[in-house]
Amino acid sequence: MMRYSTYRSIYENNTEMNSTDQRRSVWGNSLKLQVLGDRLVNVLTGLLRQDLLMKFALVFMLVISCFTIVGNVFAGTVSSMKQEQRIVVERGDTLWSIAQQNKPADMKTVVYIEGIKQSNGLDDSGIRAGDVLTLPTY
Repeated sequence: MMRYSTYRSIYENNTEMNSTDQRRSVWGNSLKLQVLGDRLVNVLTGLLRQDLLMKFALVFMLVISCFTIVGNVFAGTVSSMKQEQRIVVERGDTLWSIAQQNKPADMKTVVYIEGIKQSNGLDDSGIRAGDVLTLPTY
């Protein structure tokens, strides 16, 4: 027969406890509950801190990636030129005829000629057969 158990045996003859034993039992149980509660609070606090740390790290990484993306978008070239095309000037070609053949449909010929001059570093419209011109593509 177990005398010091946490449950009452149905075989025990003496079912009465004196008041001192009852107080010790109540205080002992409350201390055990308090220790368990403290442990539970410590575990939950640790988990909460880890959870907050993970959330902070995630938000920090998202902010950094957004700044990187925005920086890459605005770090592109300011000019609207996409790529260059090279042609060899043939006999009888003028900047006007070259511009007429290669300019975008919605652009004025004069504006495209100025783009050709800037791309090639020309001061005037004088070109010769055999010259290689770089044509801007808008």
